[in-house]
Amino acid sequence: MVYVVQPGQVPRGTVWEKPMLLSALFTATFSMLLSAFPQIDLAVSRLFYVEGRGFPAGEIEALNTFRAVGQYFPLTLSIVLLFGLILKIAYPSRPCLFSPRFTVYFASLFLLGPALLVNGILKPLWDRPRPRNVLELGGDQPFVPAWSMGGSFFEDRSFVSGEAAVVVCLIPLAFFVPVIWRRCVLVLLSAFAAATALNRIAFGAHFLSDVLIAAGLMGMVAVGLWYLIYVRPGSQSCDIKLDADLSRLGFALHARRRRALRRLRSGVAVGLSFVSRTQPARGTRRGKRTLVASKA
Repeated sequence: MVYVVQPGQVPRGTVWEKPMLLSALFTATFSMLLSAFPQIDLAVSRLFYVEGRGFPAGEIEALNTFRAVGQYFPLTLSIVLLFGLILKIAYPSRPCLFSPRFTVYFASLFLLGPALLVNGILKPLWDRPRPRNVLELGGDQPFVPAWSMGGSFFEDRSFVSGEAAVVVCLIPLAFFVPVIWRRCVLVLLSAFAAATALNRIAFGAHFLSDVLIAAGLMGMVAVGLWYLIYVRPGSQSCDIKLDADLSRLGFALHARRRRALRRLRSGVAVGLSFVSRTQPARGTRRGKRTLVASKA
């Protein structure tokens, strides 16, 4: 069963009353602060920098394993959701393995957030080198503050953190568990996201501003999609409509597959019939040639 926060159950005066405003204020505050005082980014990254060695945290196997968990956990969730859609289309008469709105919500969140906004827009346009690449931390590139365009083209860009964005997109999972577990799961997922962000800073892969701004932007995307899919009037009927649409798609694909199989069987039958008709004729002609040769 899927548990969601109903708008009427949210206590007035709490931060949940206007989460979009909260996410926007978080993003704007840290954007202005770290743009006005870029030395904060350098100071935080210097905590993990060792002269002559760079960022030795990247050599610790346990931290690399933790990073791999942060990379593969969201990927596993995406694969499971895709598998649920494939099962629904393969068996259209059965209900969805997961709530259709749940699938649409997280698919849209990962596609619009980390895929489009982070890797499709921000990283290609903002040429910000990573901490391990800047002159102040042993690299050969000039330091570029947050939200600055830079000017040098290179592939290894820092703004904003893609891995932090992906892990932050897991936090809304807390609102799909039973209420009694919701706070615990929210704290655990938030701590996991914070540890992932700190891990990226310790590796010299991202500045503090990269992970904080990524978190704020993903929060805005998550809240906006939550409103569109779960809160706006009429959204309660989306599960039924989406389930029906997926069933129609599955039945249509099954009908197309059956028509293709019938055409294939018909083509094979025609081919076999043609072969069976031509084989005796060839055998007769071959026999006549043999008889003529023997008479000669």
